[in-house]
Amino acid sequence: MKMEEWIERYNKKTPVPFKRDERYELFFLPDKGFCEVGQDGDMVIIHQLCGDARFWKEKVSEMARKTGAKKCGTWCIRQQIKAYIRLFGYTVYKTEKTSEGLDRYYGKLKDGKEGLMSPAFRFETGEQAYFVTWEP
Repeated sequence: MKMEEWIERYNKKTPVPFKRDERYELFFLPDKGFCEVGQDGDMVIIHQLCGDARFWKEKVSEMARKTGAKKCGTWCIRQQIKAYIRLFGYTVYKTEKTSEGLDRYYGKLKDGKEGLMSPAFRFETGEQAYFVTWEP
């Protein structure tokens, strides 16, 4: 697909339309979608993504390993956080309530690497977004 088609798909699935953020580098592959990526200290961050999320997560993890970053992170702005936890291969080993009464999930991959999915903010629509961090 063309970039415009991926953006159209992104806009149909998310509560906030795509707006290019120049603080991040944009990567695009017609068969994989797009991904904006930046680095903040020891963390490589995915800003906006549409397409093959597992592919982009692995590419960002590779970037982190090459740069020596200790963590990767992204915002999950879709409502199905548990589906995304499973999509990326994590098994939840601990759930805790935040002070706001929302669930924070601790996950582990088969290779022992961990991920953390924490409530981040709510959109004007009331939808809950999560901040996801993982070991590269």
